[in-house]
Amino acid sequence: MPPQAQPPLGSSPAQATDELFFEGIAKHSANFGTYMWWVGVCILGGGIAFGLLQIEALKDKPMWLLALIGTPMLLWAYLQHITTRYKISRRRVEFQKGVITRRLDSLELWRVLDVRYEQSVLDRIFDNAKITLIGTDQTHPSLLLYGLPNHRYLFERLREAVQFARSNNRPMELAPGAHDGGAEVFGHHHH
Repeated sequence: MPPQAQPPLGSSPAQATDELFFEGIAKHSANFGTYMWWVGVCILGGGIAFGLLQIEALKDKPMWLLALIGTPMLLWAYLQHITTRYKISRRRVEFQKGVITRRLDSLELWRVLDVRYEQSVLDRIFDNAKITLIGTDQTHPSLLLYGLPNHRYLFERLREAVQFARSNNRPMELAPGAHDGGAEVFGHHHH
């Protein structure tokens, strides 16, 4: 029995064609740096406000507003984070982003050359990782998936799926001589 006929474990044959590995948003800890930056800006603003309040002329002015200086950006960073959704399946990675205008992008896995996995020291602490899909396409040379849950599992699945897609799921135009009369040429040799 050819090995391809075997559906992957734990999935029905129907799902095997486009199994979903992950759908949702990245973990908030992936955005920790950005959040901390704007919290820092707020703290700094608060410090400046405190200093300015020591000045007699400014005592009764609403200096405390400086402490909120980073808040809109903090909120914006949060909104950007929760509106970036990923859908990763055996065939493609789709991601939509945009707080005000939505943009949906997708990368077919057969266009991916390589999958890389990186973890910095900070990433280990927060249990995050960078998964980079390096594509053949000039428009999306690479796609970074950062801070997704189950990143190790996701990386393994993506690597297998890419290898599988590159060997099996090539669109017909790319297979040389698949349907431009290659078979007939063989036919002539038998005479």
